[in-house]
Amino acid sequence: MTISPRLGGNPELQNVAPQLHGAVSSPAPRAGRLAWLRAGRGTPHEAGAGRARAQELQDMGRHRNALNAMTGNDSARAEANYDLLTTRLGADFLHIMSGPGVAGLVKDVKLENHLQIQSRQDPEAVTRLANLATEPLPANIGRGEFCICPLDIMLYDSPTFKFGATLLEMNGTGYGDITTMAPNMLAMAMKAMGDVAHVLDETPNALFVIACSGREDPPAFPQSKKIHEKLMIAQAMNEAIRMRQGADAQIVGLDSFDADALERDSTGQAIVERGVAKEKPGRDKDGIANLYQALDGLGDWHAPGKPTIVVGYTGQLAQAIDIDANGTPCLNGRKVNVINNDRLIQNIDALGEKSGKKLDLGTFLASNVSYVPAASKSDAYAFANEYNARPDIAGKFPQCARPIINQQAHSIEELHEKVMALLEQGIRVIIKPRGTGHCDGVRAFDIPERADPERVLEEIRGSLNEVEGKYADRGGLPYTVSEYLSARRIDQPGHPMHTMKYELRLPVLADTTDPKNRLLKAIHGAVIKIDASSQLKEGEDGNFSKKFAGVSAQVLDTGLPAEHFMLPLSNPETLALLGLTEEDVIPLLQWTVGYVAHVLRNIDRVGAVQDEPPA
Repeated sequence: MTISPRLGGNPELQNVAPQLHGAVSSPAPRAGRLAWLRAGRGTPHEAGAGRARAQELQDMGRHRNALNAMTGNDSARAEANYDLLTTRLGADFLHIMSGPGVAGLVKDVKLENHLQIQSRQDPEAVTRLANLATEPLPANIGRGEFCICPLDIMLYDSPTFKFGATLLEMNGTGYGDITTMAPNMLAMAMKAMGDVAHVLDETPNALFVIACSGREDPPAFPQSKKIHEKLMIAQAMNEAIRMRQGADAQIVGLDSFDADALERDSTGQAIVERGVAKEKPGRDKDGIANLYQALDGLGDWHAPGKPTIVVGYTGQLAQAIDIDANGTPCLNGRKVNVINNDRLIQNIDALGEKSGKKLDLGTFLASNVSYVPAASKSDAYAFANEYNARPDIAGKFPQCARPIINQQAHSIEELHEKVMALLEQGIRVIIKPRGTGHCDGVRAFDIPERADPERVLEEIRGSLNEVEGKYADRGGLPYTVSEYLSARRIDQPGHPMHTMKYELRLPVLADTTDPKNRLLKAIHGAVIKIDASSQLKEGEDGNFSKKFAGVSAQVLDTGLPAEHFMLPLSNPETLALLGLTEEDVIPLLQWTVGYVAHVLRNIDRVGAVQDEPPA
């Protein structure tokens, strides 16, 4: 494996990263499709009826055209992407990749390949444990209104139990790395994504929008390495549409980002001021006018003859989708019937409110109606506290029942006041800004710091300055103020990951196999997320740390692929590495599925559940 030269700034990872996964870091074996294509370049041998051979040659030609359309400056990367996409999209590969603009979404993008992580999951164990963590989907949730919700759970040392467990955050349909899941559960999740096709009963030519994060966070302008996961969702929707109508939907890829619109310094770097990339006068880096023009160029956009599935980027789509006088989301004059991305819905709503408009949830289908707590840690924590306050839950899952200190601060002064008050009560504190990623702006304060309030205030200001410098008004206040707990560390002396912190990702899926008996299932067929930068040096006890590094932050810092910071949780070797057994995992899954059911059952009360539990 070749280590990125960017690791020069983090020498510890140069020694650790190559050892974390062994064979998992090796390139995935070729699926053989490219060999099939290349074989077609020679003189074809006689093989069966002429008609069959003609079809074979035609298919080979179409595959070569698709590969050519995907190829930019790096032909080897294009071939790797081709192999991955033909595996992930299956028989729909040609239809999807030949859609207008779709090939451009993957051109020169190093797509993240999680096939090896996925292959190390234990599907039988995942199914067995999921059947022990199953609840009926709440009756108030309509078809397609919930697909998948991955929870990030932190284990911490407890004097009473083998470990304590606390919710870090709730995610939604927009989350990345869904392809790390056990294959059988990934198929179940994708089937749930397609369960939105029933909107065709009322609108036969409906518009489905799938969004991907990645283009909205200057200066990180490159296309997403996970965009193929969104194409997989498009494939799932298209399959459901085809089963319902007997024909395919039109697939459209949108990326209107205009790099030429950016102002650059003498070295060619984009100039970013306070989280906003400077644009040349009269230019728009998001290219919204170009986006509309591309849709107009389809010919039938305003008088569609079939359903359309649009795959694009959250930042661009949020600006391009308007809210009409009835609260309906519209893309270039066409009603949007389905939105698959929790953050996109919130962004559309936030931009609409600035112009006095409000989304009406009754006018479209949100793939996850739980999109608010999926994006807001404070709302997710409030629901967790309410759920844990039930005597039956606290009694059954005492290791999960510790109240989450869940305060919000809407100004620097209020944030400072709440941090100091908790420190005075002997409670360590962690603060988390709204709307950020990569652990940006996250800060922690230990009890001795109460002796220096000005130093605490300086650190809080530094956090907000960092967030405003990277996100402008897309992140920051209000902050969530919580209790700092020490994450469990891997305790395997001699292992290259010894003393590293980790957290669990436990997805909850909608099982729509039987439409009349829809279920929620929690699974351990995802990953553990590893903080490789947290490995302890000699003399450190690891009880408190001001350093935080999520997977995405480590990828940005090191240049290594995400697989270096994840392990398949259901793999017996991973459980053994963590000192866990299936008996330890089962109650975590049962708590998780019950929590999500509670959120969905009470989703109409979101925002009214906010709490600030007494310390």
